[in-house]
Amino acid sequence: MRTQICGVIVHGKHLGRTMGFPTANVRPDAPSRAENGVYVATIRVEGYAMPMPCMVNQGRHPTLPDGPSTIEAHILDFADDIYGLRAEVTYLKFLRPERRFPSVDALKAQLTTDLAATRGWFAAQGGRAEGQNKN
Repeated sequence: MRTQICGVIVHGKHLGRTMGFPTANVRPDAPSRAENGVYVATIRVEGYAMPMPCMVNQGRHPTLPDGPSTIEAHILDFADDIYGLRAEVTYLKFLRPERRFPSVDALKAQLTTDLAATRGWFAAQGGRAEGQNKN
């Protein structure tokens, strides 16, 4: 399952940041053909040498609906300002379909579980983002 999307990182609603999961919102050059849901992925950002591991949500965010479908990447252990830069996201593993949660707290709990699954997947790959050398 190798889906790639390219686009520009744009400002979103900043709701992820308020929940402890800041995201890079990628406005794709072309529509993604991937199923809506949560993915283990990598993101390669303009000006950064290596792809970085991330957890991606693609979809309508039904718990906090407002606006169009989005592609949001929570980059692991990363806090740089990358708005306006181009990015390439590679979807590596489908974690779960998008769904509505009864509360923001329930959503945050699921995101914590999804993040643990994402970290676990990368750990099983030797701790490297796809495309990185072992050196």
